[in-house]
Amino acid sequence: MLQMRVLVLALFSFFTVLPLSSAAQDCVNSFSGIVKEKSGDPLPGATVVLAGKSTVADADGKFRFLNLCPGTLQLSVNYVGYRNFEASVNIQRDTVITITLTDDETTLQEVEIVGNTEAKSGLTNSSYSLSKEELEHFSGKSLGEALKRVPGVSALQTGPAIFKPVIDGLHSQRILILNNGIRQEGQQWGIEHAPEIDPFIASEIKVVKGSEAVRYGSDAIGGVIIVDTPPMHQAQKFGGELNAGVFSNNRMGVFSGLLEGGFKNSEDISWRLQSSVKKGGDYSTPDYVLSNTGVHELNFSGALAFRQEARGAEIYFSSFNTEIGILRAAHTGSLEDFDNSIRNQKPWYIEDFTYTINAPRQKINHQLLKVSAFKKITGVGTLNILYGGQFNQRKEYDIRRAGRTGKPAMSLDLFSNILDVSLDHTWRGLTGSIGINGTYKDNSNVPGTGIRPLIPNYQQLNGGLFIIEKYRKDKWLAEAGLRFDHQYLKVITFINNQDLVKPTFNFNYVSGSLGVSYYMNDFARLTSHVGVSMRPPHVSELYSEGLHHGTASIEYGLMNQNGFQTDQSLIKKEISTKFTEGFQLIRKTFSLEISGYLNHISNYVFLKPTGTALTIRGYFPVFNYQQTEAILTGIDGLMHWDISRNVEYAGTFAYLYARDVTNDDVLTFIPPAQMEHALTWHQPTRKKYEIFITVSAPVAFKQTRAPKTVYPLDAASYEGDEVFDFAPAPDGYILLNMEAGIKLPVRDHSLSITLEGENLTNASYRVYMNRLRYFADEPGTNFMLRLKYNFHSHE
Repeated sequence: MLQMRVLVLALFSFFTVLPLSSAAQDCVNSFSGIVKEKSGDPLPGATVVLAGKSTVADADGKFRFLNLCPGTLQLSVNYVGYRNFEASVNIQRDTVITITLTDDETTLQEVEIVGNTEAKSGLTNSSYSLSKEELEHFSGKSLGEALKRVPGVSALQTGPAIFKPVIDGLHSQRILILNNGIRQEGQQWGIEHAPEIDPFIASEIKVVKGSEAVRYGSDAIGGVIIVDTPPMHQAQKFGGELNAGVFSNNRMGVFSGLLEGGFKNSEDISWRLQSSVKKGGDYSTPDYVLSNTGVHELNFSGALAFRQEARGAEIYFSSFNTEIGILRAAHTGSLEDFDNSIRNQKPWYIEDFTYTINAPRQKINHQLLKVSAFKKITGVGTLNILYGGQFNQRKEYDIRRAGRTGKPAMSLDLFSNILDVSLDHTWRGLTGSIGINGTYKDNSNVPGTGIRPLIPNYQQLNGGLFIIEKYRKDKWLAEAGLRFDHQYLKVITFINNQDLVKPTFNFNYVSGSLGVSYYMNDFARLTSHVGVSMRPPHVSELYSEGLHHGTASIEYGLMNQNGFQTDQSLIKKEISTKFTEGFQLIRKTFSLEISGYLNHISNYVFLKPTGTALTIRGYFPVFNYQQTEAILTGIDGLMHWDISRNVEYAGTFAYLYARDVTNDDVLTFIPPAQMEHALTWHQPTRKKYEIFITVSAPVAFKQTRAPKTVYPLDAASYEGDEVFDFAPAPDGYILLNMEAGIKLPVRDHSLSITLEGENLTNASYRVYMNRLRYFADEPGTNFMLRLKYNFHSHE
């Protein structure tokens, strides 16, 4: 380990000293223009990205970049409802261009802007994006880890390897993830059920905050995460990229490869193949090994596309396969052990490092098939048709007696079918979309576990109709949407392991949104948005019953805490009313975006600790699903400042206040205030090589509105009504991270080398949003070395 640190410090020294020998450059060129549609009307709000820098077109569709070095730079222009524009521009002097965007026949989302995380938002709702370049800094990490860079987005953790996205305090069934245009359908209800998505497939990840239920349904009551894959290119030449990485803390290795091309006899057809593999062992804190926290992963995807100007089709398939260990110390044998683990601040089970994953563990396989097509209809618009089929297999293994540890304690198969039909149109100044979508799910417990299922079998059919319209005039942008949904739910289970029951439920609910955006001048704008959305509780929230080994807890649903209930009148729909106000400022060297929100949720569903219970597998905390009236209000934002030609500062912050209005109490699993500061030195692009050095400091404050503490041994005698937690909220922390990288030309291709160090001070700390903080600290110092070889023929 000492030799590794010496090597890492030597490499850091190399990256740090090398740029000091580079001479300053004469970077005084400008690049400006106007973004229009075919009719000649400007497109205010279009996002223009040049060499990783982003700006937004003003009320007249104009944009401008200053202080550019001579050279060839990558340009992309994006606007909702229009095809992305990509090109290489050769900057040798001040340059002015006009860009005309055409209708986008494949756009499904109505409120998001493309680019990096430097000051951008949607039309009237707040949104942020992680570009391809930014995602490279998270290569080898999970989707949830990457999304933590976005203001207002945190993660529910289950140990060091499982991250579940949280947007403005909401997660699980309230967050929709679109995977290459398809809504991801897995077992999202579990707090430790991370998204089954390989981040290596993404060219960009967008987070649309606020209710997007009008376009996507009740799954998007808290927001949408859009994982976009690279566009299919009609290039006949062969191309691709290779990625490799090693991580020191858990001795993990990662490799990913992408190949793509076309066919000599047809310029309209293109193909792509991609695969990634990951293997890591136990993580380590500064003081001990986190035994049984390894991760093994193998993924694959492929696509075949046909595209012409007026029509096109695509077939996409992906396979995600992972095995994840759950911290062994999270499963205790007695109430005293559980209590001692919390009070002593050290795991009771610690072994030497190993790559072996034993029980408790998860094994997940997720297969996705997408078939999509579009057709432009003259005088009408663009018709989009999309079908998605998914098969999710989740097996969770526990420590069991009589040699049954190799038999899953929970085994679920979920088969989903999705159909989405929409018509994008422009009519008399209105731009919008009208459509229908439907989802059928069949979830079943695979027999043979020998344990009563945590959630019952169920069949669910959802259908929705929606209309969204946008209007643009002068400095004003406005949008409105309305949606109607119907859900049929059939639950299949046994009462007392004897009587088979099949209760059915029918739910009707509506959603609506209204928003405006006003351009104050060429560099500032205000946005305002209100959304009302509803959702019935998920099956897990209604009928959970038993030990959820992944979270090391026992859970009971809303409808089986006082016997098995089937009366639909007892089920209360969650109703969210969210107001969002935003301000955006973009100047030559400075940008700022601030977003504030107030979310009132009636019949808010949450997990409330109620005590502890002894099972044949040990003592575990008990949680009951409850409903209440809740208020979640907060503010988040980001700032970017070009301090000089070579140095830039980026900062993000987020604060959330949450309250149980009914009981005048706090809420559980609410992220604390957090911020991050980063300074980057970069070598201008005129040199043959590009270099950057970034020093960052993530800051997390202590959650001062945490539930009161009732330790496990005291839970049985607790008689209060206040919500409680089994351990106090951990102290806040400040980490020190550093990353350095160089990009080298290799003939017509490029080779990128980056070295990153996380938690360089090797601090011991705990994360409030980690469900396993009861038992162990977070990982210590982690060095990451990444290599990327790019040989894309279309760049």
